[in-house]
Amino acid sequence: MEILKKIDKILNLIRVVLIVIIMIATIGMCTTNIVLRYVIRSESSFRPFPWVNELMQMAGIWIAFLAASMGVRSNSHVSLESFMQNHVPEKAGKILKKVALLIVLATLAYLFFFGIKTTIFQKRSYLQNIHLSYAWFYSAIPVGCFYMFYEYLLILIFGSNPFAKKSEEACEASSGSF
Repeated sequence: MEILKKIDKILNLIRVVLIVIIMIATIGMCTTNIVLRYVIRSESSFRPFPWVNELMQMAGIWIAFLAASMGVRSNSHVSLESFMQNHVPEKAGKILKKVALLIVLATLAYLFFFGIKTTIFQKRSYLQNIHLSYAWFYSAIPVGCFYMFYEYLLILIFGSNPFAKKSEEACEASSGSF
């Protein structure tokens, strides 16, 4: 369990660092283009970069997939827990939850596999305004699906993610700092 905890810590750190780097780069590119477009527009040699919009769209794909896996980790995704508690017997609810998790895991495995195939297929296709392969952006699909698969697998095995900080602990920690 200790090894799994270390692996989880490393995987989570990589995910958080990637999100932060992508967000900083996106904000920097957007700010630079705004300044070039509206503040320094009188100078003809300074023009907005035509490739920024493409990169920002592709960065959004990475952020969406990585953030979705963080949503799984923190149990923030929409679920039917309250419906199940009120309208389904407890034993049947547990079985349905396991079946739903297995379906989600199968779907993520499918997306992971075809995400890899699509990434490989797209490696010779390039963005219109910059010589950068679409494969860099399509790779967000298998990476994000891997992270979600990992998080859902922990939930299936342990009933919840044993390494995720519980929301009550987070609330207590934040309220104590005021």
